[in-house]
Amino acid sequence: MIGAGLVSRAAAALVDIAVVASATALAGVVISGIRYTLEGPPFAFPALPGWAFGAGHSVLVVAYLTTGWALTGRTPGQLVLGLRVVTARGRPPKAGRAFVRALLCVVFPIGVLWTLVSRDTRAVHDVVAGTALVHDPPLREAVR
Repeated sequence: MIGAGLVSRAAAALVDIAVVASATALAGVVISGIRYTLEGPPFAFPALPGWAFGAGHSVLVVAYLTTGWALTGRTPGQLVLGLRVVTARGRPPKAGRAFVRALLCVVFPIGVLWTLVSRDTRAVHDVVAGTALVHDPPLREAVR
């Protein structure tokens, strides 16, 4: 399988950012709606300090990435781009390995630039977690 480069990783990340941002906005609307129903007007988003929003968002992103990689080896963005996270055996990572990879992606996002100098286009989080992001279109079997 061919390793995914920086451009395909970035395109998949843009789709994933849209999914997570939509989920965050939807959660804000639901929470605000519940508060409006219980307390009355005005309808307003919850006021959170910046650090709390940032921490909560980081936890959400780590959970989103870990779940996708541990269950199917891909996030929705990677599904759209035909990418999959695999271990050396070619299988999706188990939950622990997926969590380590996700945590490194969130804490050290600049590590993806390692793909520009890596022979096998692995990012820092791939090297540490023992994974690779490869091209693996979901319809590959249907085409044969």
